[in-house]
Amino acid sequence: MERVLHINDYPADGGGGAEVVLRQTLALSRHAGVDVDVFTRADLANPRLTPLRYIDNRFARKALHDKLNAFQPDVVHLHNFYHVLSPGILDTLAQFKKDNGLRVVMTAHDFHLACPNSGGSWFRWWTRRREAIEPGESLALFTRRWDERSLAHSVLKVVQYGWSYRWRRRQEVIDLVMCPSRCVQAMLAPLGLATIVLPHPIPPLSGVAGERGKKLSLVFAGRIEPEKGLKEFLQQLPGDFDAELTVIGAGSELAQCEAISKARGFGARVKFMGRLPHDETLKRIAGCHVLVQPSRVLETYGLTLIEALAQGTNVLAINRGAAREMVEDSGVGFLFEPDDKDDLATQLRRIQRAFDAGMLNRFDIHAFLAARREDRYLGQLLLAYGDNQSPVPSRQRPHAA
Repeated sequence: MERVLHINDYPADGGGGAEVVLRQTLALSRHAGVDVDVFTRADLANPRLTPLRYIDNRFARKALHDKLNAFQPDVVHLHNFYHVLSPGILDTLAQFKKDNGLRVVMTAHDFHLACPNSGGSWFRWWTRRREAIEPGESLALFTRRWDERSLAHSVLKVVQYGWSYRWRRRQEVIDLVMCPSRCVQAMLAPLGLATIVLPHPIPPLSGVAGERGKKLSLVFAGRIEPEKGLKEFLQQLPGDFDAELTVIGAGSELAQCEAISKARGFGARVKFMGRLPHDETLKRIAGCHVLVQPSRVLETYGLTLIEALAQGTNVLAINRGAAREMVEDSGVGFLFEPDDKDDLATQLRRIQRAFDAGMLNRFDIHAFLAARREDRYLGQLLLAYGDNQSPVPSRQRPHAA
């Protein structure tokens, strides 16, 4: 029986996307008879975060060293580790791998191996406008702002990225990176690591359409933070749009979004519901005609989009990253260019025409969902754990640092 140690900044009962995938992976692995354990910030005697620990956390290194020697894993499965545990733990893995033999795989939940900003984006100094990184783009580390909070935060991210991945090449301890989308794989290609595309597993969903009203309805579900783009969406939304928009979620930009809606006279057409339990959120999505995802960052997968499609709800998303990939692969959905209000208006008119024709929510994506079943994910994952020639790996020459 293989022993697999999962490494993630936060425990599996956390609420982020990486933690959701970690919980599913642990449950599926245990059901398949794999002996699994987890290493997170909960294993640190001193989990306090400082700038120095962000770059290289010696407490995490020591705790991981003890965990590896106690558990003696055959495989280490990395998830997110750059924020709390730090990339310094990769050196600990490299030493254990050298002394004991070890296979190291990683699920790329974001783009932090590819650039200093995990969202695959940077900010213009003078406007703080978020710009997405293009695959293969040469990164000007010190002439771009990588964190919108402050210059100090940006510099800290550059130092961590430059020291760990450009100078120390710590990522080379990773034998295989499992990418949830082709978009992520393309972004990581310059690193020269072996990669495969392995979509995150989706739990069984009912696939039953909700009871939708006679009036066109849109829904946004997610964190109301700058990277999610709801504020810009409300600013660009045509003033005469003839639909209802339900907003599910909370965050730092909630008050701004409410103020924009009021100032633009949307009134009852835009309803803010706050944060809701996941099951209730799914019911609300299933009861609307279109899910809106206007993210300002490069989404790596788009689980919310898949959940919506599985419930018979169409999607409207930014024409970039994994969102574009999901629409192309499923053959369902509408895409609009960021910061282009005319294009957004055009796509909303297309949606209205499809709604009027009764075709907006009539589609079949069974084949698309089947490729993301839990059993398929588990089968590919076990191959990645046990086979040094894991499923169709892609390896490219690294670019010069």
